[in-house]
Amino acid sequence: MKLSPDCVYIARHPVDGNEAPFEDYQRLAHKALDDLDLGLPDTGDLALKPNATVLYRPEKRIIVHPGFLAGMIESLTGRGIDPARIIVGDGQSGESPGKGHTWKIAGYDAIGERGAVLMPYNDTPVRDVVVDGGVVYDRYPIYTAVTESSYFFNIPLAKCHNLGCTTLSIKNLMGILGRPERHLCSTQVIDEPVGAEALMRLGDSGYSVFEERFYHKLCDLLVALRSLDIPRLTVVDGLIGRDGTAFNEGDNHPLGWSLVGVDEVSVDTVGTWLIGLDPLETPYLQFAAERQLGTIRIEEIDVVDVATGDKLSATELDALRRPTPLMPLSRARDGYYARFRADGSAVPWRISDVNEQREKDGLDPVPFELVSSAHLVED
Repeated sequence: MKLSPDCVYIARHPVDGNEAPFEDYQRLAHKALDDLDLGLPDTGDLALKPNATVLYRPEKRIIVHPGFLAGMIESLTGRGIDPARIIVGDGQSGESPGKGHTWKIAGYDAIGERGAVLMPYNDTPVRDVVVDGGVVYDRYPIYTAVTESSYFFNIPLAKCHNLGCTTLSIKNLMGILGRPERHLCSTQVIDEPVGAEALMRLGDSGYSVFEERFYHKLCDLLVALRSLDIPRLTVVDGLIGRDGTAFNEGDNHPLGWSLVGVDEVSVDTVGTWLIGLDPLETPYLQFAAERQLGTIRIEEIDVVDVATGDKLSATELDALRRPTPLMPLSRARDGYYARFRADGSAVPWRISDVNEQREKDGLDPVPFELVSSAHLVED
C-alpha cells in the first residue's frame, strides 16, 4: 500500500490486560509497517527515535517496548535494509544502575541482537536548525544523528503526561534536542526575563504563561524538524497505554493499536481521540492548530485500516475509542489532580502555584479536584 502523507494508518492487535509479551509488540509493529510502501532510501542512516527517556522496565509502559522496536527493525531489514544503517537513539537521562535504569533492564539489548546500532544521543554532535517564525526559540540544536539521517522514524508510545497531557509524536521530539535546550519542561534561561511571577499568571489561553511558552516551544520544535530535507514517519507504540504523570504515578490499560503517519498533528489528534480525550481541548494541539501546523478536528482526518486499505467511518473509529479516557495527572500541594475536568476542559498545570499567584494578585482560584491516591502506583 502506498503511503499517503494525508492519511493516518491504524494497525490492530488483540490484547487483554495491562501486560503483553514481547512477541505481541513485535507482531503489532509488523502489522503497522509490513504492508506500507515507505519509499526508503538506498543509502544513508535510518534514525529511529523511540521514547526512551528514563530506562525503566519495559512492562511499566514508560518507554517504547523493545519488542515493538524489534518488530520495526525486522520489517525494515526484511526490505533489504542493512541493519547497520538503522540507528536507534534518544536523548535521555542516562543509565542509573542504582535506580534500576539501564539499557539492559529496559530490554534494548534486542536492538543489538538484530544488528541495529543503539546510540544514546547525549554528548553527540548537534546542528543548529533555524525555526522559521519561532515564537520562543528562533533556532534549536538538533542531534546530527537526526539531521544527517536519510529517513527519520519518530516512535512515541501512547501515554499521558503531567504537562503535555499526552506524550505522542510532537512531545517525543524533545529527545532530538541537545542540552540544555532539551529540558523544555523546566524554566529555561530563555524564560527568565519573563519573571517567575509572570510565568505563573494565566495568559489569554486560560493556561499559565509558562504553559503557553512550553506549547509554543513544542510547536517551534515541530517547525524545525519539518524544515529538514529528510522524509519522516511517526509510528506509535499503542498496544498498551498508560495514564497518569508519564512516570511512576499511573496505571496501564490495553489499547491494541499502532498509528502510522507523516503529519504529526494528525497522528496526535487521532491518538488523543482514541485514548478518550478531546483533541480540541488538548492544550498543545490547540496551539499547533492556531499556528496552522495541522488540523485537530478528527472528522477532517482520513484514518485508514492497514489490514484492508479502507478508510474507517466515523462509527468505526468511534467504536475503537476508549469510553473511559486515559487521564493525565499533575501534582498539586496535597496530591494529584486530573488535567481535564468532567466537561472535557483542561485544568492549568502546576495548579497550586497558579492559584498561589492568583491569591497574591487578589483573584479567585481556579477550581480543581484531587484524585484518589488509590489510582496511583508508585514504585
